[in-house]
Amino acid sequence: MGIFDPLRLLAVVRDPMSTMVGGIVEVLRMAKPKKSKVKKPAAPKVSDAAQLFMSLVEQFDYRQGPNAAAQRLTNVTFFAGAGFSKSWDPNAPVGSQLFSLKTEVMEEVANIGVLSRMFGLDSLSRITPDQLRQIIYQMDMYERYPDVRSRYVDEQNIAMFRGALRAAIVDRYNELTQLNYFDPAASKFPLDNPTVEQLEIVGFFRNLLAKTDGSTGFAEGVRTHFVTTNYDYVIETILDNVLSPDDSHFLYSYRGFTPIQIVDGPNNTPVHEHWLTQHLLKINGGFEILRRGSDYILDYSQRAPSSIIGDPPIVMLASREQDYSDPYFRTIFPKVVRLMRESMVLVIVGYSLPEDDALLRFFIRQFAEEPEDGFGKYIFYIDINENSQKRKTLEAVFPSMVTLDQPTVITYQGSFSAFAKECISLSPAVPDPF
Repeated sequence: MGIFDPLRLLAVVRDPMSTMVGGIVEVLRMAKPKKSKVKKPAAPKVSDAAQLFMSLVEQFDYRQGPNAAAQRLTNVTFFAGAGFSKSWDPNAPVGSQLFSLKTEVMEEVANIGVLSRMFGLDSLSRITPDQLRQIIYQMDMYERYPDVRSRYVDEQNIAMFRGALRAAIVDRYNELTQLNYFDPAASKFPLDNPTVEQLEIVGFFRNLLAKTDGSTGFAEGVRTHFVTTNYDYVIETILDNVLSPDDSHFLYSYRGFTPIQIVDGPNNTPVHEHWLTQHLLKINGGFEILRRGSDYILDYSQRAPSSIIGDPPIVMLASREQDYSDPYFRTIFPKVVRLMRESMVLVIVGYSLPEDDALLRFFIRQFAEEPEDGFGKYIFYIDINENSQKRKTLEAVFPSMVTLDQPTVITYQGSFSAFAKECISLSPAVPDPF
């Protein structure tokens, strides 16, 4: 076996006359260094993962000049879990933190005596994540099987209980940190006093935005998309602040459904143009998604608990038996599957792919359902957990990784902001629109 040489890897990627996929895969297979007694050099400031990612971005970038050949449009999809928001905001909840709830909001629907009899709740204690799963499961059973409802439970107060739980989730999020509500005066998601890490993340996505072109009428270059398990507004904030102050990401982001209203106004882009559009698909719903009959609106305003109880957002809450039968999810899921299949690069950020999330694992599997689908495709897995654990998890999702090394997997142990910082250090700065 040869010694892993990042420069050789970069040369293979950057040489337009080379067979990129075969070259990269062969080098990655040879990436087992020989044992040596020589003292190891200091760790490089830029990881191999960041170097390879930016080399792929350069490879897929559109070409300029009078004789430049057209490039295909390459989809780079970010699958963002709770760790993505955590990298943006250190106070953002991860794991089960979001599902430890106060009982006060629930008491707006029923007094503590009723809550104690129905769910075993205590006004002096918080609702634990396990209790929440049981409550949601109980509500699901009441709704699905009316015959098992207790004497004083009906469709109306089931809906009130569900609304109260969602109000409690919003309250818990704002207890841990703060949702970044839309600012109508600025027509933007504000980014006041951004941290260094936030500026690095915005710079990273601004750099990727500059790699897309459609001025000739033919969409080419790199197109970024987002699939997220998160309810919050972090991605919207990033996308809005990548653009100039007088522009809005609402014009370019397809949500998998067409809202009839955004904030307080009509949807100005009911049908998107392909060369301008990126996906933002929230597979667990979002705090802003409200139902209006068979339609939806996006409301990013701060609302009182009573308003949320009466008009709850569409969010999937943890239960003993996940129920994705809501029409919203039936609308979103086919869009997720198609996007996975059409993507060339998948970047998984801050998501552990737990075994309980079998359906979400199935979605990710659509990126390369068969070994042949994985040839020429890349997965970057960015997370603070051990690289060996990340690879083991992906091998369970993509069995072909074990025998055929397809798709090509590159792991990065660290925060997304650290990865973004390394990437932008390798690329010329994109002018700040501010």
